[in-house]
This record gives sequence, structure tokens and C-alpha cells, in this order.
Amino acid sequence: MSPRYYIGTTVIIGVLTLAISFWTKKQTGKEIFGVFVKVAAAFGAIIGGVLAIAWLLAYLGISQSGFLL
Repeated sequence: MSPRYYIGTTVIIGVLTLAISFWTKKQTGKEIFGVFVKVAAAFGAIIGGVLAIAWLLAYLGISQSGFLL
């Protein structure tokens, strides 16, 4: 996977963390870190769900392996 995807993902998570922290008026580092953990977990769950569905569809023969890439 290209490094630009990792950089893009980092930027998205960082921007979402800062936006949610500002919106909910979180000010301390501990509170902002808690928001970061929640954003990263949600992002990981979404990506994991999409990959799981892609692998399931490939296993069932509905789609080709690697169609998500």
C-alpha cells in the first residue's frame, strides 16, 4: 500500500479528532486523547467491516478476490 494512504488516513483521523474535540469543548490532553481513541476505533471498525464484507463476497464467489483494491 502506498504511503500516501497512510498519510491520508492520519490526516483524516487528526482532523476528525480536532473537530470533535472543538465541537464538544474538550480542552485537556487527556480528553482529546479519549476522543482520538474513539475516532481511531470507529475508523478501524468501519475499515474492518468493509474488508470483512469484501473477503466474504470473494469467498462466496460473488466477487473477485482483490476487487476492493
